[in-house]
Amino acid sequence: MEGARAALLSLILATSIVFVGHPALAEEGGVVLIEGALERGGPAWLVAECVEVSCPGLELVVIYDGSEQVISDQHKVQWSGPFENGISWKVNADEGVGIANIMFDTILPLEESLVETDDLEEIVPLPGNQDGSFELDATSICQLSRCNSLDFGSTAVIFVGSLEDEEDMDSFRIEGDDGDIVVIDDFRGRGVIDLEIWESNAESKSLIEVLSSESEFPIILDYPNDSRLWLRVVHPTDSGYSPYEISLSRFDDQAEAPGGGELSGEWDHGDHLAFGSGPYSGHISGFDMDGDSLLLQAGSKMEITPHCIFIGEVLIDILVQTVNGSDFIEEEIDSCPESIVTPADAYSLEFRVRSSVAISWNIDISSDSMNDGKMIGDAPDYIWGESGPWGHHEHVLPGPLELSGTLGPGDNVDVHIFSIGDENGSRVYLRDVGSSPVSFQIQSLDQNNWNILNYTNGSMISVPNGLHALRVERLSSSDAEVEYGFTLFYAGEDIPDDAELSDLSYLFNDLYIFLGAIMIIPLAVVIWWERRRLFSGTKGSDIIEAHERRRLRRLRERLSKEISESEIDERVVESALHQLGDSPWSGIISEWGRPVIRHMTDQIEVCAWGVEMGSSLILGIRVGPEDWKLAAIRFHSPEGSLVGIDNVYPKHLFRGDEIFLDTLESGSRTFIRMSIEGSPSVLTFQLSGLVGGEPVAVAPRSAIDWQSLESE
Repeated sequence: MEGARAALLSLILATSIVFVGHPALAEEGGVVLIEGALERGGPAWLVAECVEVSCPGLELVVIYDGSEQVISDQHKVQWSGPFENGISWKVNADEGVGIANIMFDTILPLEESLVETDDLEEIVPLPGNQDGSFELDATSICQLSRCNSLDFGSTAVIFVGSLEDEEDMDSFRIEGDDGDIVVIDDFRGRGVIDLEIWESNAESKSLIEVLSSESEFPIILDYPNDSRLWLRVVHPTDSGYSPYEISLSRFDDQAEAPGGGELSGEWDHGDHLAFGSGPYSGHISGFDMDGDSLLLQAGSKMEITPHCIFIGEVLIDILVQTVNGSDFIEEEIDSCPESIVTPADAYSLEFRVRSSVAISWNIDISSDSMNDGKMIGDAPDYIWGESGPWGHHEHVLPGPLELSGTLGPGDNVDVHIFSIGDENGSRVYLRDVGSSPVSFQIQSLDQNNWNILNYTNGSMISVPNGLHALRVERLSSSDAEVEYGFTLFYAGEDIPDDAELSDLSYLFNDLYIFLGAIMIIPLAVVIWWERRRLFSGTKGSDIIEAHERRRLRRLRERLSKEISESEIDERVVESALHQLGDSPWSGIISEWGRPVIRHMTDQIEVCAWGVEMGSSLILGIRVGPEDWKLAAIRFHSPEGSLVGIDNVYPKHLFRGDEIFLDTLESGSRTFIRMSIEGSPSVLTFQLSGLVGGEPVAVAPRSAIDWQSLESE
């Protein structure tokens, strides 16, 4: 009886009814339990009934239009009648009788009610003779989620009328047309009273149904096709003046959809409705064979709980929409399932509801699953392809907003989309919130083919206007759930410097000559000191250097030869790698040529060379002034391709894409050779360990063009 509760709440708010907590004394003794007043005119009915065996001194005092009525009885007191200029009332009882002993009810012409002003027609008019009849507009806007607010009541119209006696009847027409639904939320009167449902068209009229005020409400009615809907109030059981109140709403089938129009059996009304903005409600006519559909936003890897209420028998289909199409989860069920688990590429759920009779539905979804960043559910595991970014994911805007996410078991990567609105691009950087056990990458993307143009590990980067990616990857291979947090800060627009420059170097010619002479003098002194070594015919140091170069060249040839053979002599390879560790670092770099990748910090220097044959790398590591303990190196592709390690020389423990190096002593030089599995187009690595008891990780800013390196 939701409508009855709403009407009672409105009654309490719109009138000055006072339930006296500490009973006041009545004029003749006793106490005042209830009192109130109303200034509007119309029909009224008030009743106070004792819920105990008896309530001594129970009386109802009604004052209206200058008259006073006092009704006394130990069991039930009531009054009904019309009034014009306001009404007030009191319910009194002897001491010892409390409010809990009294049941009080009223029918009153409240401020928001429609009130019968002239006596209505007693019979439903014949077709063609209805132009002057009273028509009630009960149109409600409460469809989908347009009424989830206390600003609107759940009932469109509350009509208050009266029957003069048991012979009187009231008939009125309900506005509407084909496909509409009329809901009678509540119907009550003084005593038991009947409500007849009629339809009338151009040729005839007929009685559809008879309801009693004791019926169970709400009642859902189809608006008759090609006809008018009439209601007639008849047959009160109590003689005398009988007020009644009817609460009803009409739901227009042409105002169901988000942008207007009728909800179709399959969703074709634009994007899905936002997650968490429900509940969503609607109605289906018994003449609507296609039914209604509802498309709600969902997300990847979510456990969703549907909340469904149906008044009437229904058949339900539930579909999940993914980036690869849609698929049925449930078909032709009569109630919603307890939970729904969405696949990794899901972004919405569609509910399709059908019925052969007039029904109402109320659907909403909720989830306890964690959201990643500004996305619903789990963030994607990879960067979008040539088709472009996912339009159903909300974008991160650079600013002070702190975002969070999780990487659960089997989930190693999250990709977030961020948007740059500045015409010339923006400068952004990322701050790790709470030292998350993950690595971050800001990836600047080509807006035409979505290739990676540039990336950083969260440090400042200039990115052009458009959409770009923020990649989060767990550092360890553990299956434990990892939480992370970050803030993507905006450091201003990347404004190009278009200033015109003038060459003023001529003003400093004399200074340049003086400084040049000052810098040449030390060089001349050094050349004078080294004149014998530089200009003499005996070059002993050059002989040593040439010998060293020949040795390094042989080691390079030996490593390349062994790698290319199907059966590798591990002793030869390990011997060559150990000899490299004893060679001068500068000589190796000079003789072997420019590494395909080189990264230097105060703590460590790492170089990588490709080999002439095979998908392998030779990695050289020169350690700085402090030991690296629990050292490990991990290879990955910024594009998300799978990377693995096939073998390592000298023998080290490795797993998947990670090699465990144990302790790298200060000042040491270590060379390893490894074979790469997978087919990444680009390749990079991250070296981590404990330095001075603190975790440290280094990663080069550039990546290896692995696809080109393999083809050489």
